[in-house]
Amino acid sequence: MASIMASLPDSLKSDIEHFSWVNWSEVAREAFIKKIKRLGALERFEKLLENSEFTEEDALILSKKVKEERFKQLKKQGLV
Repeated sequence: MASIMASLPDSLKSDIEHFSWVNWSEVAREAFIKKIKRLGALERFEKLLENSEFTEEDALILSKKVKEERFKQLKKQGLV
Protein backbone atom coordinates (compact mmCIF):
# COMPACT_ATOMS: atom_id res chain seq x y z
CA MET A 1 0.00 0.00 0.00
CA ALA A 2 1.29 3.47 -0.85
CA SER A 3 1.87 6.20 1.69
CA ILE A 4 1.16 9.91 1.35
CA MET A 5 2.72 12.72 3.33
CA ALA A 6 0.76 15.94 3.81
CA SER A 7 1.66 19.34 5.19
CA LEU A 8 -0.87 20.62 7.72
CA PRO A 9 -1.21 23.93 9.53
CA ASP A 10 -0.15 23.74 13.17
CA SER A 11 -3.72 24.38 14.33
CA LEU A 12 -5.01 21.36 12.37
CA LYS A 13 -2.20 19.18 13.68
CA SER A 14 -3.14 20.26 17.19
CA ASP A 15 -6.79 19.32 16.58
CA ILE A 16 -5.75 15.94 15.20
CA GLU A 17 -3.59 15.27 18.24
CA HIS A 18 -6.49 16.24 20.51
CA PHE A 19 -8.62 13.50 18.91
CA SER A 20 -5.88 10.90 18.95
CA TRP A 21 -8.38 8.03 19.18
CA VAL A 22 -9.56 8.73 15.61
CA ASN A 23 -8.03 6.64 12.82
CA TRP A 24 -6.92 9.61 10.74
CA SER A 25 -5.50 7.39 8.00
CA GLU A 26 -8.96 5.93 7.47
CA VAL A 27 -10.53 9.40 7.53
CA ALA A 28 -8.08 10.56 4.87
CA ARG A 29 -8.58 7.40 2.79
CA GLU A 30 -12.37 7.88 2.84
CA ALA A 31 -11.99 11.56 1.93
CA PHE A 32 -9.77 10.65 -1.03
CA ILE A 33 -12.25 8.04 -2.23
CA LYS A 34 -15.17 10.47 -1.93
CA LYS A 35 -13.29 13.23 -3.78
CA ILE A 36 -12.19 10.85 -6.55
CA LYS A 37 -15.77 9.65 -7.05
CA ARG A 38 -17.00 13.26 -7.29
CA LEU A 39 -14.25 14.19 -9.75
CA GLY A 40 -15.08 11.11 -11.84
CA ALA A 41 -18.75 12.06 -11.91
CA LEU A 42 -17.82 15.62 -12.87
CA GLU A 43 -15.65 14.33 -15.72
CA ARG A 44 -18.49 12.15 -17.00
CA PHE A 45 -20.93 15.07 -16.76
CA GLU A 46 -18.56 17.39 -18.64
CA LYS A 47 -18.08 14.71 -21.30
CA LEU A 48 -21.86 14.52 -21.78
CA LEU A 49 -22.08 18.29 -22.10
CA GLU A 50 -19.19 18.88 -24.48
CA ASN A 51 -21.34 18.23 -27.56
CA SER A 52 -24.51 19.74 -26.15
CA GLU A 53 -26.30 22.44 -28.08
CA PHE A 54 -28.33 23.44 -25.01
CA THR A 55 -27.43 27.08 -24.32
CA GLU A 56 -27.66 29.22 -21.22
CA GLU A 57 -30.55 31.06 -22.90
CA ASP A 58 -32.33 27.72 -23.37
CA ALA A 59 -31.82 26.99 -19.67
CA LEU A 60 -33.32 30.34 -18.68
CA ILE A 61 -36.36 29.81 -20.92
CA LEU A 62 -36.90 26.29 -19.55
CA SER A 63 -36.48 27.54 -15.99
CA LYS A 64 -39.10 30.22 -16.53
CA LYS A 65 -41.56 27.67 -17.95
CA VAL A 66 -41.00 25.30 -15.02
CA LYS A 67 -41.52 28.09 -12.48
CA GLU A 68 -44.71 29.26 -14.20
CA GLU A 69 -46.10 25.72 -14.29
CA ARG A 70 -45.22 25.11 -10.65
CA PHE A 71 -46.89 28.39 -9.67
CA LYS A 72 -50.06 27.29 -11.50
CA GLN A 73 -50.02 23.97 -9.60
CA LEU A 74 -49.58 25.67 -6.23
CA LYS A 75 -52.29 28.22 -7.05
CA LYS A 76 -54.67 25.40 -8.03
CA GLN A 77 -53.98 23.74 -4.67
CA GLY A 78 -54.65 27.04 -2.88
CA LEU A 79 -51.14 27.26 -1.55
CA VAL A 80 -50.36 30.60 -3.20
